[in-house]
Amino acid sequence: MKALQQRCAELYFHRRVQRCMWSPRLFWQLEQDVAGTRDLTRPRVDLLELEVLLAAAAGVPSECADELNTRSPGRADFIRRSVGKGERPLLSRPV
Repeated sequence: MKALQQRCAELYFHRRVQRCMWSPRLFWQLEQDVAGTRDLTRPRVDLLELEVLLAAAAGVPSECADELNTRSPGRADFIRRSVGKGERPLLSRPV
């Protein structure tokens, strides 16, 4: 799980993802006084879904899409299609 958190944090800081101008507060719980932090360790959303979303936005292959589609059939495909259309789909809470 820690490796998945690290991958999500790295993808979040990818230049293509940064162009989306998504606040880290959409995906992680941050303390009030550390808004510019890179300490993205307390996820607000499901990490599998987040990895698929960020990978699609970065234009790199997702490492979790198959696992997510196994758990929730079609979910990863939906997230990738949404990002491809310029949308940001609502992600599930952590499981």
